[in-house]
Amino acid sequence: MMMTALARVRPEDVGIPPSAILRFMEDMTERNMNLHSFMLLRHGKVAAEGYYSPFHKDLRHPIFSVSKSLTSAAVGIAIGEGRISLEDKVIHFFPDKQPETVHPYTADMTIRHLLSMQTVHRRSTNKEARDIVFEYLHTPPSHPPGTVFAYDTTGTHTLCAILQRVTGTTVHDYLDDRLFQPLGMQDIEWETCPLGINQGGSGAYCTTEDLAKFGQLYLQDGLWNGIRILPEGWVELSTSKVVDNSSAGILLEGRRGYGYQFWRARRQSYCAFGAGGQFVLVIPDHDAVFVSTANTMLNRDEHQGILDSVWSHLVPFMQQSCPLDDAGYDRMQQRLSALKLHLPDGSSISCKAVQVSGQQYRLTANEPGWTSCYFTFSEQSCELTFIHETGRPRVVCSMNDWHIGPDPFFGLPSACAAVWADPSTCLIHIQLLEQQQMFILTCRFDRDGLVLQIKPAGALKTNHLDLVLIGTKTDSP
Repeated sequence: MMMTALARVRPEDVGIPPSAILRFMEDMTERNMNLHSFMLLRHGKVAAEGYYSPFHKDLRHPIFSVSKSLTSAAVGIAIGEGRISLEDKVIHFFPDKQPETVHPYTADMTIRHLLSMQTVHRRSTNKEARDIVFEYLHTPPSHPPGTVFAYDTTGTHTLCAILQRVTGTTVHDYLDDRLFQPLGMQDIEWETCPLGINQGGSGAYCTTEDLAKFGQLYLQDGLWNGIRILPEGWVELSTSKVVDNSSAGILLEGRRGYGYQFWRARRQSYCAFGAGGQFVLVIPDHDAVFVSTANTMLNRDEHQGILDSVWSHLVPFMQQSCPLDDAGYDRMQQRLSALKLHLPDGSSISCKAVQVSGQQYRLTANEPGWTSCYFTFSEQSCELTFIHETGRPRVVCSMNDWHIGPDPFFGLPSACAAVWADPSTCLIHIQLLEQQQMFILTCRFDRDGLVLQIKPAGALKTNHLDLVLIGTKTDSP
């Protein structure tokens, strides 16, 4: 693999004043944005990059539906190699998965329809099926292909299944020597379904710089170091408006048209978008790329705030040249080096801490099976321990700071913090580091007991953890 890192420069070297990047970071703070990282490229060079501790530059982050844009690139390469064409009928690739009688709508569906989200289904079919493609082809269609825009992740998975059939390997492995290695995209991970097919519509993990390289490849019309990676014309075709998507229920920014697994954005830009604030925004008019990783899934449209800030605080200040600003650059660097994951507002101390520390609470019946819990507080830390017949899962938090350790629900690496929102309410935030998943625990103490609300926000299956528990004082452990 070519270990090629992107060049780093001062923002002034590519016509961006440091003050613009400072304003962007300040806006993210004012919005309480749960941003994990960002990177800004101009003229192919990194003008600024920020990682919100404990996230860091080498951490692979789930990118969710940005995976769809990787799938689109793989389709383009396969078309360039003559393996498939846009007008190939989907049903042609799966004679072993066809129903006895193929509905005419399904029979007419092509690779082009899958790419542009103009399939025969109103929504994704069964994403949890063992054989997703079988279910896809057997689900009764609701309309002819090419007539309705409907976001369909299982259609993208079907594209991966087609590619695996015609190439004899997974899309991940197919792209490895054709795209990942030439760009120096290191250790890309991509989850597979039970049949060993890359998920296509989601499931890929990569670093922030990997995302930036992918965006830069598209900005350069599929060329990398003078070598053609994507077929000539594929970038323009796949990122142009193929279908009107103004009725789309997601991504306000992207309702300016949809291409082949890319969203059209304002001012002739386009983006790859993954749930919760994973963005690769390509801005050809300014020769720029912006990427971010985040978790905004607590509020449905909060991710739009990231792009609004880019358009308000970064893009308007991109110039042909700008003077050096040493003082501004130093302030920017200091701010970048001090970035931390957003903490809830509150205090590290409360008079209630002494009263409840060590007190055991018997919990109402719950699906996880916890019978009781207890807290241990100090000025520096908070520990919450659940008691279960098989063990005592525990979360350790720093007060007003992040502590790295396993979460109590999955045992995965996490950042955990606690604050007192008021003298009787302790907030615990748990952010999984290798998954886009967070939990907010609101612990309200009164004279008689405890009310504990657990609110998950993320992509993991956590319905069993969306709880409000009542705790009654009992004997201490």
